[in-house]
Amino acid sequence: MIVSVTRRDGTPIEDGWIQLRLDAPRPGRFFSTDFPFVEGSQLLDMRLPIRQGRVQWQYVFPIRGQYRMVVETVAPDRKTADATFYLAVKESEKKWLFLGFFTLGIFSLGVVAGRLFSAPQLPSRGNVSFWVFLLIFCAFPWVKASAAQEAKSKTYQARLAIDAHDVGKLSQIRWTLVGLKEGKSPVVNLSLKIFHLGKGQMVFVLEKIPVAEEFSLNFQFTDGDKYHIDAMAELDAQEWIHSEKTISLSGIEPPPSAAIPTIVFFLAVIALGLSMGRWSRHATAPTGSARLKKDAV
Repeated sequence: MIVSVTRRDGTPIEDGWIQLRLDAPRPGRFFSTDFPFVEGSQLLDMRLPIRQGRVQWQYVFPIRGQYRMVVETVAPDRKTADATFYLAVKESEKKWLFLGFFTLGIFSLGVVAGRLFSAPQLPSRGNVSFWVFLLIFCAFPWVKASAAQEAKSKTYQARLAIDAHDVGKLSQIRWTLVGLKEGKSPVVNLSLKIFHLGKGQMVFVLEKIPVAEEFSLNFQFTDGDKYHIDAMAELDAQEWIHSEKTISLSGIEPPPSAAIPTIVFFLAVIALGLSMGRWSRHATAPTGSARLKKDAV
C-alpha cells in the first residue's frame, strides 16, 4: 500500500508525517466473514514519516468487505490535510468455488435421502441415510510472549516490547533504541515484519523507515495463533541491530448467533434437496392402474 502526499501544484512533500487508521468492514447483512470480532473494529493505527512524498507498507487484509482508511497528513510547515479512503477487498475465488461445490454436494445428499425416505419398502436405508446425513452436518467446523534478541552493534541496544491483546483489540508494538553512552541516539532505518506462523504468511511489513530513538504502532492480531515479530535496525552499512519476539495469542469463540445464518442456509439447501428427492421418487413411481396390471400378470 502506498499513500502519496503532494502539494496543490503536484510537487511531493519531502518531509513531515502521516497518522493512519484502518478500520475493518462492518458486519454483513446475512453471512458472517468467520471473524465476527474483527468486523467493524480498528485494525491499524500508526504514525509514519513521509519519504520522497509518500509512505509505503505491506498488509494482508484479514476479511472481505469494504475497509475504511483515514489519513491525517502534517507537513513541515505544520499544515494539515485529511483524507478518507474506502478499499473494497473481494473474497478469494477458491472459497466461492468451494462453497459452490459444497452446497451442490449437500443438495445431492438431500436428493438421495429424499428418494430413500419416500421408498416404503426400504425403511432401513432411510434411517441409515438420515443418521449419516446428521453426522455430516454435526461434523461442521464450529499466552504470553517469549523473546530473543541478537545485537551486532557494540554501541547501542534495542528493546522490542509487545503488549498483546485478544482479537478485536489493538495490541501495541514498541521498538526502542538505547545507547550505552550518553548522548543523542542516531536516526536508524528500521524494518519491521510480522509473520503469521500458523498460516506461514507475512501479514505486515515496514521497510527502512527513519526512526529516532523509538517507534510504536497499534496492530490488531486478527486470530488466535502464534506470530513472529522481527525488527532490524540499520545504523550504517556495517552496523545493525536485530530484535525478534514470538507471541502466542488465544482465540476467542465466536457467539452462537454468528453461525445461525450459515446453519439456516445449509438447512434450506438440505430441505430443498429432500423435497426434490421425494418429488422425483413420486414422479417415477408407477400409478395405481399400472400396479394392478402388474399384479394381474
